[in-house]
Amino acid sequence: MKSEEEIRRLIQQKLSTGELPSDECTKVLGGTSNGEICDACGEAVAPNQLVMECIGDHYPKAVQFHVLCFYLWDAARREFGEPGNCARN
Repeated sequence: MKSEEEIRRLIQQKLSTGELPSDECTKVLGGTSNGEICDACGEAVAPNQLVMECIGDHYPKAVQFHVLCFYLWDAARREFGEPGNCARN
């Protein structure tokens, strides 16, 4: 798995390009992985790990994450959406 810093950079980049949503989830589900690909880091979620799934009315599909990637994304998207944040401009 990538380092936490590498994942943070990927998430920032994907938020900036719109590859990851910056809005809140309507529903968050967690469960055993079936080998899903994490939308944040791009690596498979191993079957012995939990996968977090973020569902929103405005997303074209559910967004799936490793647990760590979900928390990093959630923190980054909140910061990304703050008024006056240059990342949105």
